[in-house]
Amino acid sequence: MKKVSCLAAIGACCIALSSCATKITGSTDTTVAVETTTTTIATPKGTILELINQLIPAANGLGEAIVENNSEIYKQKVAQADAIWDELKPQIIESKIDVVENMQSIIDLFHSAVERKRPADADKALRFLPLVEEAIAPLLK
Repeated sequence: MKKVSCLAAIGACCIALSSCATKITGSTDTTVAVETTTTTIATPKGTILELINQLIPAANGLGEAIVENNSEIYKQKVAQADAIWDELKPQIIESKIDVVENMQSIIDLFHSAVERKRPADADKALRFLPLVEEAIAPLLK
């Protein structure tokens, strides 16, 4: 029953946070250090929570790279997110935690941010990842 209420909370968060107008309270500092890039992406490894944590740096700076039209960085960040998702999705399915659709929506935000030149979608992905992580952490114990 506890899992059902946690999953309901995750779903409610994703629905509430995915509306057109997103109001973020708190720091409005938009300065993000740009990471250096490499030409190859290492295969990500780790637990579900570790892999979700690896998605955060991929989302961090994505919006800025889109605004600056730095295709090298934003393409690498999306490729990194896809590689992490390829490792993460089977683990989530195996754990029987019903968050595959929520995580797929976050990955879709990475793609829509780049394909439609919507840095706000990248920012939404960055905001949603800690919420999903916080919600599923108790379910994994």
